[in-house]
Amino acid sequence: MQGKKPINVRVGANIQWLREERHLTQEGLSEKIGVTPNHLSAIERGVSGISLELLEKLCQELSVTADHILFGRKAAEANGEELMSLLRSIDQGQAELTRLGQTIEALTEQLIRLRQ
Repeated sequence: MQGKKPINVRVGANIQWLREERHLTQEGLSEKIGVTPNHLSAIERGVSGISLELLEKLCQELSVTADHILFGRKAAEANGEELMSLLRSIDQGQAELTRLGQTIEALTEQLIRLRQ
């Protein structure tokens, strides 16, 4: 008999954590995604893997992205934090461009006054 695959154990633990965080029972979630409670239990224990179809259903029912289920909360949050950091740097760049534009405008006005 083969042992559990580490990816199945990790994904199963992520699914269980997300289910419990939402106060769902295995019976409740399994009904919503169209599998038996025994099948969901096997997935959560890492005994069985999940299909892409089931992954999609889980994402919809648990309101998460696939990376959250596949890689866990920290990976999903890290991606979100990276995106927010990028957006903040764009905002900072826009603010710097605005200040630069205002400085150029002020210098232009001064040059015009000096010519007069």
